[in-house]
Amino acid sequence: MRGMAPTNTPKKKSTGGKPTSTVSYKDAIKVGAVCAIVTLVLAIIVTRAWQDGRAFGYAFVYAGAAFVVVSGFTSYLNWMMRKDTQNQDQSYPVMR
Repeated sequence: MRGMAPTNTPKKKSTGGKPTSTVSYKDAIKVGAVCAIVTLVLAIIVTRAWQDGRAFGYAFVYAGAAFVVVSGFTSYLNWMMRKDTQNQDQSYPVMR
């Protein structure tokens, strides 16, 4: 994907000050939005939401849940990578 370039954020002084390559939190939100859109489209198709108003509402609930879960999980993984002190050479992003 073109917009997901890794960012170099400096490590804390306790780890030697070497830069870490991680994906930004904005990109984690973008991944969550893409997953939410895919979930919405699939839920509308699978539940035939155009025939029932409740199913249409549930499709949006599923999409919202997918957004929260995926964005939260990718943000958590990104936070873990930024706080990692085991590997001094972190020249790879969390999400490839």
